[in-house]
Amino acid sequence: MHAIVLAGQPNQGLLKAQSASAYEAEIVVAGRRMADWVLDALQEAPSVSSIGLVGPESLRREGVALAPMTGTLFGNIVAGLQTAPPGAERVLFLTSDIPWITAEIVEAFLAAAPRDVDVVYPVIPKQEVVTRFGASKRTYVRLKEGVFTGGNIFLARAQAVVRLKEQAERLIAHRKSPWKLAQDVGWGLLARFATGRLSLDEVEARVGRVLGITGRALIFPYAEAGVDVDKPEDLRLAEQELGRQQPEAQGWDIS
Repeated sequence: MHAIVLAGQPNQGLLKAQSASAYEAEIVVAGRRMADWVLDALQEAPSVSSIGLVGPESLRREGVALAPMTGTLFGNIVAGLQTAPPGAERVLFLTSDIPWITAEIVEAFLAAAPRDVDVVYPVIPKQEVVTRFGASKRTYVRLKEGVFTGGNIFLARAQAVVRLKEQAERLIAHRKSPWKLAQDVGWGLLARFATGRLSLDEVEARVGRVLGITGRALIFPYAEAGVDVDKPEDLRLAEQELGRQQPEAQGWDIS
C-alpha cells in the first residue's frame, strides 16, 4: 500500500500564536514535528510499502517521496498521486496533523476498509472521542446510527481521485460544515439530517451519485484518526500525552 501524507497547510490559524513555523506540519510536538509522528507510524506499518508527502522541502526525509504543494487541498491530493509507484491501484491518504496515529491504527483501518468501493472514509463515534480525549471540541454530525466526527485518513482508488476535481473541491471546502455538506448532497436530505434520521447508507448513496463514485463510510473506533491538532488546547494535549513517551527508547533522532 502506498500512503500519502498531506502536509501543505500553512500555519495561519489558531496555532500561529503557538509556533512561528510556516506550516502546521512543521510545528514541534513533544520534540518532533507533527508530520514526523505520522511518518513514523507509516514507516512502522507492515502494510505500507511506500510513502509520499506533499509539503515543504523542510520535511524531506529518507525513504519518503516529496511532492510540491499546489495551494489547495484537493490539488495536493492529486499531486500526492505522483509519488505513488507505477500501477498503484489504491492509495492511503492522511493529514499531517494527527500525531496520535500509530502503525496499529493504520493497520486496523486498512484491514477494515472494503475493497469493492472507490473511497473509504472513517467516521468516529463521539463516545470514542470523549472516552479517549475528553471534551475535545470537534465538529459532530448526528445520523441515524449515532453521532460522529469525520476522520483525517481515507483510502481511495487512484483513478477515482483524478476524475473528482470540481465536485470534490466543493465537498472538501465544506467538510467542517455539516449544513453546507447537507446542501451539497441535496435539499431532500436536509430535513432528515436536521432531525438525525439520515442514515449512513443514504449519505453514501447520495454522495456517490453527486460525485459519480462508490464510497463507504466506515464506523471506526479509533479517535486518534479523527482528532487533529488545530487549536492551542489540542497542541497542549498532544505535548502532554506524547511528551510522556521516551524518544531515546524509540531510537529517534530529535537533534
